Amino acid sequence: MPIEFVAPQTTGETLAFCVALATLLVGLIFMTIPHRFGRFLGIYDMSASGISELRSAFGGSWVGFALAAILFAQPLIYLALGTAFVFMVIGRVISFLADRSFNGQTVAALLIEAAAGFGLLAYPLQIIP
Repeated sequence: MPIEFVAPQTTGETLAFCVALATLLVGLIFMTIPHRFGRFLGIYDMSASGISELRSAFGGSWVGFALAAILFAQPLIYLALGTAFVFMVIGRVISFLADRSFNGQTVAALLIEAAAGFGLLAYPLQIIP
């Protein structure tokens, strides 16, 4: 049985879909050009195993999770992906406190992650129908 793509029907679903699509694209970047993206993130000294982590743990998980959200378009998948982004924000705040990593780039990343989490959670939680 083939998978049928159904376009998002509501504003909230469209927002969640767009965030999932952006997550997919960022995951593909992690998988295809990890050196460049790693340097952009401030990771300058990367070993072969570090590159492997960027490709698999970051790229692969983001691509897989986002692809599932896009293909299945189920509120619970958007909820799960949104929850992951919320915990990225929590991890970043912990890093601000424990690692003193508070700077313009990390604040920008926190704002992007928070916006992505909101965009994904707004639809299944009916904040934006």
